[in-house]
Amino acid sequence: MSKNFIVTINGSKKQINILNSSVAIIDKKKVDFELLKLKEDNYLLRINNYFYEICTDKIDHEKYSLFVNGNKIDTITRTELQEKAARLINEAKISSNNKLEIKAPMPGLILKIKKKVGEVIKQGESILILEAMKMENDLRTPVSGSIIEIFVTEGIAVEKGDKLFTIE
Repeated sequence: MSKNFIVTINGSKKQINILNSSVAIIDKKKVDFELLKLKEDNYLLRINNYFYEICTDKIDHEKYSLFVNGNKIDTITRTELQEKAARLINEAKISSNNKLEIKAPMPGLILKIKKKVGEVIKQGESILILEAMKMENDLRTPVSGSIIEIFVTEGIAVEKGDKLFTIE
């Protein structure tokens, strides 16, 4: 059942590996935990012998605001692959003619292209689904603009660094 996540908490990244329903590794430290749902968005979390009352507020597919014992904490939760993809997209360079070329963050198979050439897109919108290591990765645009070129089609395999699309 092991699941690996990168959780950004108020700007600080934590690597979390959930081994099973009661043991996790947080930044290379093994912890015992128990998570109890109290009501819809309220939980009681025990980590080792410390208890935390948590109220969650989902902002989007990866962002949450948590209120832990009354203190607000902004978080972003991603799988390791989603974190790598986000980092690579953010590192993409905008050329002098204001075009942003988005490249594949990892090898994989293009499952679905959600936008067309000429479409106006907003930052954070889903552009395509890339299957990698049997996981579907939702690639989102790092900027607002228009799609001026799409270099891939559904069903084709891409390598890390292959051009996917260009935004202007």
